[in-house]
Amino acid sequence: MVKVCVDWFPKTQGFYMDDRLVLQLEVLLKNIKNDWDFTIIITGQGEVRVGKSLLAMQIACYWSYEIEKRYGKKVPFELKTNFVFEGQQLIKQGNYLGVNFTYPALIFDEAGADLEGRKVMTGSTQLVLDYFRECGQYNMLNILVLPEYFDLPKGIALSRSIFLIDVWYNATDEGIFQRGYYNFYSRRSKKWLYLKGKKDLNYSCVKSDFGTRAGQFYRFYPLDKVEYEKMKQEALKHRESHRRNKFMMQRDACIFLLCKEKYDKDIRGKTIMTQQQLGQRLEQLTGIYIDQRTISDCLRRMGAEQEDFSGESE
Repeated sequence: MVKVCVDWFPKTQGFYMDDRLVLQLEVLLKNIKNDWDFTIIITGQGEVRVGKSLLAMQIACYWSYEIEKRYGKKVPFELKTNFVFEGQQLIKQGNYLGVNFTYPALIFDEAGADLEGRKVMTGSTQLVLDYFRECGQYNMLNILVLPEYFDLPKGIALSRSIFLIDVWYNATDEGIFQRGYYNFYSRRSKKWLYLKGKKDLNYSCVKSDFGTRAGQFYRFYPLDKVEYEKMKQEALKHRESHRRNKFMMQRDACIFLLCKEKYDKDIRGKTIMTQQQLGQRLEQLTGIYIDQRTISDCLRRMGAEQEDFSGESE
């Protein structure tokens, strides 16, 4: 372990980083000036609360410190500037940093919500993938933080990223969980890990490049921990609200289609299923009760409320 960023944190004389990780970052720091762009992936074997974001914060801090020290380039290192939690925010902030600063770092925390492989056909995910294909011109360090490595699309997992850090925790003899451990996979190693381990989510099928001595990091927050957690909670609430709104739109559209296109009228011109009957049928299928008024509101939002759909039928 070596002390880094000593000048930025004189009270603690910096903080400790694993010397092997520092050597890997050294390679990136030497090459970034030659028109390169790098992406690091930090995962947690599918688990949460294991310290992924803290390690990402420490890496971004060290990177920003060294860029200023080596190249005399002042780059920001702030929560609101260098941390993003949503794809649209990533694109906006990435473009801002890339245009206005030289060799900045950007952390995409909770990246799995926009980059999971099963979502590659969604509009928002495609925008993020397009961004990563095009942002190389900015010469940035991008850090993707998400629970599961194997959920990433192949292009990000194999080609776009330079190495993978997979964070995990240990347990003492007394059963107390201890954070602060990780395995390191180079570009070649993470490729084989993805190809061999994806089917069974097996992180043990390929050995870490650090060997039997796992990488370590300590509980040191370069930025305010309380403010970071508040930012993250607000971002997650916003994402959940957006998800609920999207589901409501999908529900309204389904009810509209059922009422207007399938159960509107039979060949005699008479309504086959009333709103109340539709609500009862949906409850039978899903176990979720939807009353007639809710269905009426759905139709109204879709601009389809007609006299025929007052809830009465012959």
